[in-house]
Amino acid sequence: MATRFFAHSAPERGDWEPLKEHLELVAGRASRYASAFGAEHEARLAGLLHDLGKYSPRFLQRLENKARHLDHWTPGASVVLREYKQHGIAAALAIQGHHVGLQCAADPSIKGLLPGRVTPADGLTFTEDDPEVLLERLANDNLEPPPLDGSIYTRGDPKVGAMLDVRMLFSALVDADFLETEAHFDRDSQGNRRYRPETPDLDPERALEALDAHLVTLAEKNRHRSAEAVQRLRADLLEACREGASAPRGLFTLTAPTGAGKTLAMLAFALRHARRHGLRRIVMAIPFLSILEQNAKVYRE
Repeated sequence: MATRFFAHSAPERGDWEPLKEHLELVAGRASRYASAFGAEHEARLAGLLHDLGKYSPRFLQRLENKARHLDHWTPGASVVLREYKQHGIAAALAIQGHHVGLQCAADPSIKGLLPGRVTPADGLTFTEDDPEVLLERLANDNLEPPPLDGSIYTRGDPKVGAMLDVRMLFSALVDADFLETEAHFDRDSQGNRRYRPETPDLDPERALEALDAHLVTLAEKNRHRSAEAVQRLRADLLEACREGASAPRGLFTLTAPTGAGKTLAMLAFALRHARRHGLRRIVMAIPFLSILEQNAKVYRE
């Protein structure tokens, strides 16, 4: 009788998640996420092979609490790099990083995945020493990695853009893996997976109505609290941001003193720019958690 391989355990053995099911679900979700930036095939590849090392009796022992300190992610990353070479760098980094964190595409991270140099993560042991055995078990589950004729990452691309491309692919894989794993463990009384609500689509028109109404109320409140010169500066800044939103897509900068109303002015720009160009998301990236939380509070209000 052929061995059955599982991705995750459960209180009852009959509720353990088959590995084939987990890989298909993660691959499908990661591919959907990555389709927004043209990396659906790479994301599907990463999803199918991210847990390749779980096709192993040693990993079954891990699920039974009979083994510890196993590396089940490096084999998949190594196989991707071996089979897809340059086109597989981004997917290999995503797979390698989904448990240990995203590594750098420069040496020695990539060399450590090359045939003849592959070693498990520090202090760990491979679940299976022969990747060909893992690929055979994958094929026995009727799973086949898709072909790749290109990649969102190419060595020699501008470093910041290349870094962001790899991070986007990594994010698609990690989010898909996390959400599918969470749903496996969070089931209803009938045993069906329960997923957290999907992020709503951006509705810039509705958001702008709320923002503009809020800005009117805020201006009225501040009319007797702030000096006339400060009020004039805030109004000028807001209007400049609104006007700038009609420009073609590109890079923009906003420089203004503290208290000038940048938090809401840049949101006014972003929503109008998103509406004009049909953008899917507004992403706020700030290097300090305290400021990020402060801005989030303002936007929720």
